[in-house]
Amino acid sequence: MANSRGFTLIEVLVALAVLAIALSAAVMASGQYARGQAQRQELVFARMVAANVIAEARLAERWPQAGERDGDAQMAGRDWRWRLRVSDTPDGDIRRLDASVFAADADPAVDTPIATVTGFAGARSRTP
Repeated sequence: MANSRGFTLIEVLVALAVLAIALSAAVMASGQYARGQAQRQELVFARMVAANVIAEARLAERWPQAGERDGDAQMAGRDWRWRLRVSDTPDGDIRRLDASVFAADADPAVDTPIATVTGFAGARSRTP
């Protein structure tokens, strides 16, 4: 008759090793998920800053002057840097507005923007 009083030490150690591997994979996955969420949140806020920069340019000047300008903004309790590039288009009655947003400590001359949003201003918005 076989003696079956429980698990052997080897079986317990193998089970613990499998459990440890599974738990470490779960912890790594949750960490990656949290980092991904933070990056998506940063992208959403940066796009909102860019959209605000374009809207402010349209409101401040009915026909925005071509060229570049830089500035700072606050959104969601964070500081951001932005660069607005206003350029002519092949259609003389339309100007293109490209707003790029960077982290507050970034250098817009060399760093890659977090987000860039493009808008347009039409000549019909000019005062006659």
